[in-house]
Amino acid sequence: MPLIGANTGKLDKDIAKLVSEGLPEEIQQALDFCRVIGNNAVHPKELNIDDTPEMAHAMFEMLSFIVEEKIAKPKRVKELFARLPTGALTAIEKRDKK
Repeated sequence: MPLIGANTGKLDKDIAKLVSEGLPEEIQQALDFCRVIGNNAVHPKELNIDDTPEMAHAMFEMLSFIVEEKIAKPKRVKELFARLPTGALTAIEKRDKK
């Protein structure tokens, strides 16, 4: 999860770190959903009756939500913000240094 600010090597600890830094609850829930479902799916020689196409679709939805909120949207905002006139960017930077 380095792209969203955590890289302890343990998903549970990464999520806890992000929560302590103000991660929105809906993103925390999406991350935990993926963590729990993923952990339950990786045990070899075990068949889980709950592994359904609907669960796979739910996992995809959650992953898409996380990527959109934590990676894609911030990137788009940053790119658009950078297009502001230089004078406006300088004024904003000066304002924010106070």
